[in-house]
Amino acid sequence: MSSVCILSNQLLDNVWVQGMKDPLGKPVLQGYVFALIAVFIWTGFILISRAGSLASLSLYDMMMVRFGTAFVLFSPAIWINRKAIFQWKMMVLGCIGGLAYSLSAFLGFQYAPATHGALLLPGLMPIMIAFLAYFLAGERQSRFAWIGIGVSSFGILVLLLETIFSGVSYLIGDLSFISACFFWGIFTVLLRRWKFVPWHVTLGVITFTTLIFTPYYLTLIPDVLQGVSYGMIGLQAFYQGVIAVAVQFVCYGKAVHILGATKMGALMALVPLLASVMAVPLFGEPVTVGLLVALVCIILGTMIGTLLPIKAPMLKRRDT
Repeated sequence: MSSVCILSNQLLDNVWVQGMKDPLGKPVLQGYVFALIAVFIWTGFILISRAGSLASLSLYDMMMVRFGTAFVLFSPAIWINRKAIFQWKMMVLGCIGGLAYSLSAFLGFQYAPATHGALLLPGLMPIMIAFLAYFLAGERQSRFAWIGIGVSSFGILVLLLETIFSGVSYLIGDLSFISACFFWGIFTVLLRRWKFVPWHVTLGVITFTTLIFTPYYLTLIPDVLQGVSYGMIGLQAFYQGVIAVAVQFVCYGKAVHILGATKMGALMALVPLLASVMAVPLFGEPVTVGLLVALVCIILGTMIGTLLPIKAPMLKRRDT
């Protein structure tokens, strides 16, 4: 965990020294602050989600607890901002970044350990985002970004091959995580293109996901929340419904607006180090060769894709 803090501090120091600005004139430092907050929240999301799965919370229970809680808490804000929320573009963002992503991610946690989610979700995201941003939004990437993506991709491939040939029943979970990355990549690119206010996007995702999913969930009553303690339900409601939805979406949205989709996606690859280190002792999950290779490759790919593009202009400036 200390290595992540050191890495994050070095990153912020480099940005601060340069005094860089994005095209909108916003300080890049502010974007990295929002990005790091999102990183830590996402780490908690992985651990809390796996804990919920182990505590017999079903996929549908976690969806309802996550978005139902957020919808109730933020209903006044949703009503106040209803003109900004109820439009077709916002519904698309809600269906992709809320409904499709969350269903895929929670399904992954039902069938695969938290360490796999910690590696595949944030590790594969920069790859998906970079390709989708290039083909859908024409967002160009530096050679360092592509090299970093290539290194991370190698690690993910090793993990997937180990899963396939080891005979363990993680493949459905891993494929679900991959699907979640695809949906989040589309959401990120659309968020960058349509330039909605991050707070409005947060409310829109909460609103449309809840309105679409609730009618189906009601058909499952009374077979819901079976054998789950009130403490676990409360923990999931607070973290999933408030922290992971409201705070996460606002920070992520602001970071994407300032840094760009690809840079934010690369920074999210820092999550595996935190989540993997914590998941092993918390849940007693096995440490395999493929897991270690993937972890090293993703962290190395993050450093190449994120730090080197920042340092390169500084080195050129010193040479002149």
